[in-house]
Amino acid sequence: MIVLISMLLVIFSIWYVPFRLKKLLPLRRAWPLQLLTLIILGGYFLIFVKGLFASANYFSATAYNILGLVFMFQVYLFIYMLITHIPAIFLSTKLKRIIAISGICLSFFLVAYGFIHAQSFIITRQELKLHNLKKPVTIMHIPDLHLGAQRSEKYLQKVITAINKTKPDIVIYNGDLVDSNIALRPELFALFQTVTSEQYNTLGNHEYYMDTTKALKLIDANTITILRSKMVTTHGIQLIGLDYMSADSNANNPHRVNNLTIAEELPKISRTTKHPTVLIHHSPVGLKYAAAGNIDLMLSGHTHAGQLFPNTILIQFLFPMFEGKYTEGPTTLLVSAGAGTFGPWMRLGTTNELQLIKLVPDL
Repeated sequence: MIVLISMLLVIFSIWYVPFRLKKLLPLRRAWPLQLLTLIILGGYFLIFVKGLFASANYFSATAYNILGLVFMFQVYLFIYMLITHIPAIFLSTKLKRIIAISGICLSFFLVAYGFIHAQSFIITRQELKLHNLKKPVTIMHIPDLHLGAQRSEKYLQKVITAINKTKPDIVIYNGDLVDSNIALRPELFALFQTVTSEQYNTLGNHEYYMDTTKALKLIDANTITILRSKMVTTHGIQLIGLDYMSADSNANNPHRVNNLTIAEELPKISRTTKHPTVLIHHSPVGLKYAAAGNIDLMLSGHTHAGQLFPNTILIQFLFPMFEGKYTEGPTTLLVSAGAGTFGPWMRLGTTNELQLIKLVPDL
C-alpha cells in the first residue's frame, strides 16, 4: 500500500509541479515542462523495471545515477510546492516568484548536500556481552556496500583502509556487497586480498539481480568465505550465514528472490551451546525464529535506515526494525544503516556506516 501511494504521488507530481511553477513564474505553458518531467522520471523507472541498474553498460549506469538525482529534486520540489500552495495564494506577484525560486534553490541544495554526504562513511561502535564467550572478539559489520554503478575502487579502498586501521578480528559483508555487473572486474575484487582480517560474506537480494555465479566466483577467489546456510566456528563464536530469504512462508516480501525461509533453514544448521552464536542475515526479519533458535546475536542491514528523506519516515512501515538495536528473548538484533547507497546516489537524514561491534564475555 505504501509503495502504491508513493507511485500515485509521483505521477501526480508530474502534473502538479509544472502547474504550480506556471502560476508562480512567468511561464506561458506548463505542458512542455510536464512532458519533460514525464520523460525523465519515466526513464528512471524504466531503468528499474528493466533491471538496467544491474547491467554492465556504462551508459545505463550514468543515466541511473543522474536521473536518480533529478528524481529526488522533483520529490523535494513537489513537497515544497504542496507546503507553500495555500500561503502563496495571498502573496503578490513578486513574492510568488521568490517562493518559486526559493523552492528550486532549496531542492537543488538538498540534492547536492545529499550527494556529497553519500560519498563518505562513519564508523559506529557497539559493545555487547555474550554468554559462553571466552575472550573479546571484534567484528566489522558491513552490509549494503553496493559495489557497482555508484561504488568502485576508490570507495572500496577507503573502506578497506578503515578496516585495516581498526584491525577487527572478523569482517562480515552482510549482503548486497555488489549490485551491478559493471563491478564484476577481477582488479576490483583483488582489493579484498589486502584486508588483514578474516572475511565472510552472505548474499543479499541484489546479488540475485545480476550475474550471481560470476559474482560468487570473484568473491570466493579473493580471500572471502561465503556462508550460505552454513556455520563456521572462529574466535570462539559460531557464525551462521544465510542467503537472503523471507522470515517464513507467510511473510510479505516485495524483494523475494527464492522460496527459502529462516523458519525452515535455521533449524537445519546444527550447533553447540558451548559457544555463542551469531546469525548473519541481510534483512532484519525473522527475529522470533532467531530467538527460538537461541541465537545470541543477529546482524542485518538491507533497510539503509531509509537512506534519505522522506524514506527515513516511510521505512518503518515496511520494516519495524529498521535501524539500531532490538531484543527478543535471548537474542539481540543489530540493524546497520549500510555502507553504501542504492537508487538515488544520496544520503539525507542518514549516514553510510561501518559497524564495529565488540563482543565481550558476560562474566
